[in-house]
Amino acid sequence: MEFHTPGRPEELPPFDLLWARAAALAALEAGGGASQHVYADTVVHHDDAGGNEWRLARLDGGRGVLVGADHECDEHVDIEGYDPYVGPDWLPWTWFTELENGREQGFAYWWDGAVWDRIDYPDIIDNDGLDLLLTHLSTTEKAIEVVLEFLDLYDSMDEWGEGDLLVRRVLELAERGSGTEEEWREALEATLDFAARQDSRYVNRAKDEFDVAAALAVARATGLVKGFDAEVKPVENGRPQGWAPRPR
Repeated sequence: MEFHTPGRPEELPPFDLLWARAAALAALEAGGGASQHVYADTVVHHDDAGGNEWRLARLDGGRGVLVGADHECDEHVDIEGYDPYVGPDWLPWTWFTELENGREQGFAYWWDGAVWDRIDYPDIIDNDGLDLLLTHLSTTEKAIEVVLEFLDLYDSMDEWGEGDLLVRRVLELAERGSGTEEEWREALEATLDFAARQDSRYVNRAKDEFDVAAALAVARATGLVKGFDAEVKPVENGRPQGWAPRPR
């Protein structure tokens, strides 16, 4: 699946599905499998080390937000008065302030528990970067490809088929949301053992440094494991008076 440019809210997967894929990749990253997805402080953060990043946060009440910027599609952040946060009162304004203090965000999408939404873009915005930053999570297959490509594997290689089955199992557990801790441990151990056997320029750990416990901890914290609730950010009660994005 490809996103339109600029992105359209209805094209994003439902929040729980998007969260499951992002969190699963973050769990593998924590265990030693590179994917450029890191979980910390209730947020999954994707950073490609090239000036392009997004953050996905789960909020109280089944809500969520997605914010990010791509350096090839961020000219609009300099538009006078551009404000991607003209949304519902419950948005996490304190967190938005922290983000804007670090970098102007190119887009913000919010999930109210049923649908995604964003501001109506001015005509000058022809691409907000969503298609460049999120396409790899639009389907299970694309998410699997991200992991295998970071292992320097190609679909013409015998190892690709083995890796596909292992990573697919992790994604299926995440998307299903009913995997037990033992099922998760087995799936993560098998996938990380496979990753440790590959000769990848992106994976810098020795085989005995891959950490299933660290991967499982992220799966628990993000609510992927049956019986564990995902950590969440609190919703807030109205945009603070005078609050504005970082001065342009």
